[in-house]
Amino acid sequence: MVKGKHVILTVFVVVVGILAGVFCFQSEGKKIKKQFRLLSKQASKDHHENNFTTARKARDISKLFAEQCEFRAHITSISGSHTRQEISELAARARLPFSRLSIRFYDLHIEFSEKKTARVTVTAQASGTLRGGDLVDDTLELECSLQKHDDKWLFTAIEVVEVLEK
Repeated sequence: MVKGKHVILTVFVVVVGILAGVFCFQSEGKKIKKQFRLLSKQASKDHHENNFTTARKARDISKLFAEQCEFRAHITSISGSHTRQEISELAARARLPFSRLSIRFYDLHIEFSEKKTARVTVTAQASGTLRGGDLVDDTLELECSLQKHDDKWLFTAIEVVEVLEK
């Protein structure tokens, strides 16, 4: 009878340990997904946005990035290593020609390579209206690296993997 209690207790401890590990793993994944939701919200723009909101969103976007972030894309003007301040300026310039802009991220695939490092493959869709009235609809596959700093996941690298065709 005593041996049976030990087996039950051991199984219980193992199950609780597995559930705790899964819960912790999912919570880190949820934190990373939250960063993508925040980036989507801050990068998007509606046609009623005023200058104060534009400046605030550009500043808030930069808070999602590490002190240095590497961009790799087919656009040479944005490729390279950028500081938070430069990211804020790039975001403001990129949003400027749009009267309306929507950025959405989906199909997130998160891999944890180390305790404080994650690699995320994601599909990004940008759609909007330029001030001249032209419509823009672009879909990209991105490979993103994030590092955990003070319990917050920050982008350290973003690479355009390929341009997807509709």
